[in-house]
Amino acid sequence: MPVTSVRTRLFAGALAAGLAILGLGGACRSLGLAGPSPADADSGTVLWAGGVTDSSARVVARPATPEGEVRLAVDTTGTWTDPMIFEGTVPATNSDVRHFHLDGLAPRTTYHYALHRGGAVDTTEQGQFQTFGTGAFSFRVALGACAETGSQHPVFGALRRTQPDLFLHLGDLHYEDIRVPAPTAFRTAYRRVHASSPQARLFRSTALAYMWDDHDYGPNNSSRQAPGQNASRQAYREYVPHYPLAPKEQRRPIYQAFTVGRVRIILTDLRSARTPNQAPDSTKTMMGTAQKAWFKRQLAQAKDQYPVIAWGSSVPWIGAPGDSNDHWGGFAAERRELATYIDSLGVADQLVTLSGDAHMVALDDGTHNRYGQEDGGGFPVVQVASLGRRGSVKGGPYTHGPYPTPIRLFGQNDGQFVLMDVQDDGGEEVCITWTGKRYQADMERLVTLLDWRRCFPAP
Repeated sequence: MPVTSVRTRLFAGALAAGLAILGLGGACRSLGLAGPSPADADSGTVLWAGGVTDSSARVVARPATPEGEVRLAVDTTGTWTDPMIFEGTVPATNSDVRHFHLDGLAPRTTYHYALHRGGAVDTTEQGQFQTFGTGAFSFRVALGACAETGSQHPVFGALRRTQPDLFLHLGDLHYEDIRVPAPTAFRTAYRRVHASSPQARLFRSTALAYMWDDHDYGPNNSSRQAPGQNASRQAYREYVPHYPLAPKEQRRPIYQAFTVGRVRIILTDLRSARTPNQAPDSTKTMMGTAQKAWFKRQLAQAKDQYPVIAWGSSVPWIGAPGDSNDHWGGFAAERRELATYIDSLGVADQLVTLSGDAHMVALDDGTHNRYGQEDGGGFPVVQVASLGRRGSVKGGPYTHGPYPTPIRLFGQNDGQFVLMDVQDDGGEEVCITWTGKRYQADMERLVTLLDWRRCFPAP
């Protein structure tokens, strides 16, 4: 290798490492350090399942060749000898996409699905999911965020082999940073993600719930002033098998909530309702008025029903006021409002916050989470990224970690995620173990970064 090439690679690696130390890992992309080019958007089929309950599910498909009749075959055996055939619907805004609503399913049952075209089942691309149980049951949720567009990283295979009942993706599904007001670029980004074989296999192996963050919603550190806001909302509704959205209108945020066993999961949209970061702290909001009122209602309604309330906040919760506009420290007044409400409602002992955005695994047991009433707060916070992106640290301090994704001068970066194992036999408490995992690419092995358990009493 020429000396100049060696020097260039060494400089790039050293610069990337320095950026991670300074918490500026997100800048790597614009400096040309992001890795291989995205996969070809036309090389694969979008096919994934979500919106799963104990008796229903949603499947969204965008075939590589969408022309002609497209139906969905569903089978409980995987042999396809006598599958159920479902007719799909076509969203008004995109005739290439098919939505399939599956109802009347049996609880805790594995369903296989594949496209049905030309009178036959196409088993070359098929997926599966398991319906949730009724009432109390134990299950596993995989938590992750932040992956380069079309990444082929082996961490996706490692995550899939942990066999989660649900994959909760907390943002930055891709890094296109789209700035145009038309949906075409957002649609292409979804297709590039699914053109990655490791990612497609993961998405088709289990149920999905997904909330965006900045890079998959718009430019870095986006707000509701992002040029493509309406287009990204439209493409999300077209391509993602989501749970029912609280505001059903096309040009509204995508917040949603659902239940798994005795765990209530609330996903907030902290980008498309967010005021610009430059606004005074006293007037800034991540949630917006309508979403914040909905979020408070969700907490109040869940208080007497569920032992655990898991809040998906795509950005870090813990951090010094004014320290950064890219976590809740930059929205300190609204954080104080929410924390005070949580304390006054008496729901802190049931709550846990799950976050992406920062390229690190970390956990706080509640020690550093005191933003409301004097003796309030104390609910745990879990950081769950990144799925292969270079490391960065935001917010804190934390009682466990942080463990930023390591940066390697040569070869492939590591990848990280968190497993949330819920143990629930229907008794007086629900116990959850969070395990932070790192896939060491050079050693081809999965190692444990943190392991922490807490039991939540039933209300």
